[in-house]
Amino acid sequence: MQLNFDYDKVILTKYLTGGGGIFLQSCLGLNDDAVFMREDLVRMQLNNKLSIEKKLKYLLLATKQQSEKKIWDDWGFKYYFPPPEENYTLLKKYKLGSILTSRGARIHINIMKLEEIRNCIDNNKFLFFAFHEDHMFISALHRWKNSKVIIFKNEQKFSSTRVLGKYFNIDSFSSVTKFRFDQFKLNNLSYEWDCDWYYSRDKTVSEIEKLYDSFGLSGFNSEIISEFYDAWTNAIKS
Repeated sequence: MQLNFDYDKVILTKYLTGGGGIFLQSCLGLNDDAVFMREDLVRMQLNNKLSIEKKLKYLLLATKQQSEKKIWDDWGFKYYFPPPEENYTLLKKYKLGSILTSRGARIHINIMKLEEIRNCIDNNKFLFFAFHEDHMFISALHRWKNSKVIIFKNEQKFSSTRVLGKYFNIDSFSSVTKFRFDQFKLNNLSYEWDCDWYYSRDKTVSEIEKLYDSFGLSGFNSEIISEFYDAWTNAIKS
């Protein structure tokens, strides 16, 4: 089973840990055009059993639970990477669960089944893949030639203000650097996300609306995203 790597509704995000990348992906998933990168939720949405209201309810409940437990789990999404396949050799060495980076920092990954990814593509849904390490991000850029790209800046500054979800010191990664636009010639539709915007709800919501417009996502709802923003920022500062 091969993937259609020419598919143009894939959004790749590149950010350092604690930079709010999964939050942004979740905001971009609060519509009917995009899926949350978790297999059970993907199946529910493709079977018309996951409304936008249910998506928000899931995020708010998971945020509340993480805040109460003082354990940040990225709403159960972890870090999702594309599935391994015969010609997608970069990830063949990874298995579901936790892995060690080259300098011993442990991160958790979930690899969605090839069938689920293909079902999303067949149903014309937006997909999200998150990356911290440059070589994996660049490999994905080469594979998903028509993907959209979001590259973050000022993540470390923002992460330093968090109480919950700060994660480990980014210096423990040997192959993670501050990836900049001028390091790689991006032919993809790309967007730079400034984590300083997270300090303002209005600014965050307005920039997310711009992403909806740029990427062709429908169903932008400022009230829903504002409610999620308030829950998230209150949780990570507690």
